[in-house]
Amino acid sequence: MKVLIVDDEEHVREGVELAIDWPTYNIQQILTAEDGFEAIEIVRGEEPELIICDMSMPKMDGPRFLELLREEGWNSKVIVLSGYQEFRYTRATLLANGVDYLLKPFKIDDLDKAVAKAVKSIEQSQQTKDAEFNNSFRIKEADSLLNEQKMNTYLQNDPVQADSMLQLFEEVGLSDQDFYVLMYLPRNSNSVIERYYMGDESLFKFSVKNVLNDIIKHVGNYYCFTDEQFIIVYIQSDISTEELEFYQKKISELWEKTLRLLTISGFSKRRTSIGQLHHSLKEAKAEILNANIIKASQYYQKATDLTPFMDKELLLLEAIRNQDKTQIHELVHSYVESLYTKSYIPLKELQHYSIEANLLLMRVLNHLQSKQHIETMPIWLSDLEEWEKTLIHMFHSIVDDANENASTIQSISAIKNYIHDHMSEEITLSSLAEIFHFSPQYLSKRFKEMHQTTVMSYLTQIRMENSCELLKFSDLSVQEIAASVGYEDDNYFGKVFRKHYGVSPTQYRRMNK
Repeated sequence: MKVLIVDDEEHVREGVELAIDWPTYNIQQILTAEDGFEAIEIVRGEEPELIICDMSMPKMDGPRFLELLREEGWNSKVIVLSGYQEFRYTRATLLANGVDYLLKPFKIDDLDKAVAKAVKSIEQSQQTKDAEFNNSFRIKEADSLLNEQKMNTYLQNDPVQADSMLQLFEEVGLSDQDFYVLMYLPRNSNSVIERYYMGDESLFKFSVKNVLNDIIKHVGNYYCFTDEQFIIVYIQSDISTEELEFYQKKISELWEKTLRLLTISGFSKRRTSIGQLHHSLKEAKAEILNANIIKASQYYQKATDLTPFMDKELLLLEAIRNQDKTQIHELVHSYVESLYTKSYIPLKELQHYSIEANLLLMRVLNHLQSKQHIETMPIWLSDLEEWEKTLIHMFHSIVDDANENASTIQSISAIKNYIHDHMSEEITLSSLAEIFHFSPQYLSKRFKEMHQTTVMSYLTQIRMENSCELLKFSDLSVQEIAASVGYEDDNYFGKVFRKHYGVSPTQYRRMNK
């Protein structure tokens, strides 16, 4: 919270600044101005929540400054200081959302009471705004999800049900003609969600759409939604195909820069309509399928003959029967290394390798006479690093399920203790799986069976509970508390906290300390 002290006398400004214990009221920044001209510029740039203002000043006096506050719509609370008992000053205070009116010379105790009253009013207003915002956000989120489900349903029909689609287009602000189709395939979204969003997929999607909005909100009307693994954007604008290609690349670059999200993208080269929507989506998807998944920096110059993964069946069977996860890792890694020697692998070719891997998985399970259910390779995996990890985890899961025993159950239970002891460190599902020698899928499944929650949800809950205790019983700053429970970014910590408790960490502290 910020306070602005406005007075033409320096000793008065200093006196007010020194008179109050500002941190007690959660005021971290003190701004000062000599007159109304300087003050209004500070308000426009800093947006202070509280203003303590003299009435008699040169250049621009207090009443004119307060009038400007009202005209420009600022909601700062105002405490007026004046040596003149004139009604026009009192009236100006009320018009400017004033809280109190103190006559000079004032008592420090009276000023302290006025500040306490103002801060309480500011916090109550903020809580009301937060509640209204949260309620509005939930409604918008529910509407957005419903529209997305409708869009996904309509796209399953070929041809598209024009009447139903037209109604949905009207709801999201688009017409049924002359719009472009952009399509993005995230390459490493699982890693990003796990590492940087604590497994919170909804928060990740919110961030993705925010970045997108910052880029194309001035380009024209648009609608963004997810369909299967894809992020799809309809854009209605007068821009050319060349300009659209510029924005297509800019969106990808900003996602990578701000969210660390890598994507492959494609778009229809001409404007389309609802009736031609399937054709445009296929055109965009075809561009993605032909995209090279090997970057120049990943390509190994020494080419080798690619041996089909199916040829490793007997070696994999032997490794699984011997519970040799190291051998499994080496077999998969050597195969992926051979893929890196190819300078060009289109996504559709990698999909062929994924199908081959799934077939081999079924053959291995058949040889083992196993009836266990194992998740197969997702067909739209487009990052070789994630592809390798997923394939290794698949075969590790077979070993884990085949050899479950009491020690396994104890190890799963030990994960809870590890989370408690290391919550201030970076913890991901993958890191826990590596420490406790399980596949992430198996660890996730068994943890949820035993503790009725996911690993990452449990970690978040523990961090939130500890942060509540620190907010109530310590004098650590919010930033220090965020770091102590494992959040490098205190802004992200604030978002997670608000999602759990409906108020910010600072508001929680004021309510419970």
